[in-house]
Amino acid sequence: MFFERNLIPAAAALALAFGLTAPGARAQTEDYEALNAAIVESYVLPRYADFAQATKALDASLTQACADGRPTPAESAAAYHTAMDAWMAVQHLRFGPSELFLRAERIEFWPDKRGTVGRHLAQMTSEPKLEALEPQAFASGSVAVQGFPALERLLFDSEDADWATPFGCALTLAIGRNLNSIASDLLSDWRDGEDAYAGTVLGAAAGNDRYFDAKEAALDFAKSLRGALLLVGDYKLGRPLGDAPEAARTTRAESWRSARSLRNIKINLQAARALYEVGGESSLSSLARAHPQGAELDEVIRAALERLNAAAEAQPDSLVAALEVPEGWAQLDALRVETRRLLELLGGPFSEVLGLPMGFNSYDGD
Repeated sequence: MFFERNLIPAAAALALAFGLTAPGARAQTEDYEALNAAIVESYVLPRYADFAQATKALDASLTQACADGRPTPAESAAAYHTAMDAWMAVQHLRFGPSELFLRAERIEFWPDKRGTVGRHLAQMTSEPKLEALEPQAFASGSVAVQGFPALERLLFDSEDADWATPFGCALTLAIGRNLNSIASDLLSDWRDGEDAYAGTVLGAAAGNDRYFDAKEAALDFAKSLRGALLLVGDYKLGRPLGDAPEAARTTRAESWRSARSLRNIKINLQAARALYEVGGESSLSSLARAHPQGAELDEVIRAALERLNAAAEAQPDSLVAALEVPEGWAQLDALRVETRRLLELLGGPFSEVLGLPMGFNSYDGD
């Protein structure tokens, strides 16, 4: 599936077309309150609950696979993919509880530009120390070996024989236990107790230690939408594709060993679309439409998200497989271009419409 290169005009042209250089109607405090409530209740909490459940199942699967001391990767591949799917659905929510204790980095140390995961794994397996796998010691050790990239190597890298050793089993169990612990803590921090982060977001209108008002809380969700697309365009497609077919480097892709680089992108784009539309009349989409010139802008954004999702779904799960077909690189490059144009639209006209200056986030300049 190919994109027409001019389906999303430049952000500056759209700003002029929609008259966004002049002041327009802004969403009111109650609009941002309703938006925040809808996203927290219908988007954030269910997704973190799914992630906690999926990592619990992964932990159990790894435990069962290691019961006889000589597991096969196939025994836990399905649980790995389910847990990774759940992570992809929240990967872009890089604020609040995910900022604490390097949680996001410990879940997935990527991009790994210097081969840190492989180097640290090799060091651990060449000098096996069971005490380093104790929960507290492991959680405070190298972030590179605590999450999905390290587990992926142990499960899917055929050149790595450490999976079938007693220490290899113990290491995979430590990773599974650690992932479930982090996922459970993320859900608890968002949902449970008087200090639950959901309460911080929902109470932002009155001001609190984190947010000045409800609009500032809504900005975190808008940045998360931008972050999901930035991940896809600049990192998950940009790094492995390069500037030309001959410059493509599939080993720069996320999750290439488990043949799911494009599956990750599919879920990221699904999550971005859902984040834009969740809440119905209290959604980011509806707030855009409430602006005098926002109806057309919203239509362009929704159409772009639909095209991006359709184009991604037409691809196989593996980036390697996608690049093997004659027009594979061109199709993925078109997906990258369209994603970046939507990013310009979000950072320009859309940001102006909602009065939400997105600026930079944790992925910019990484």
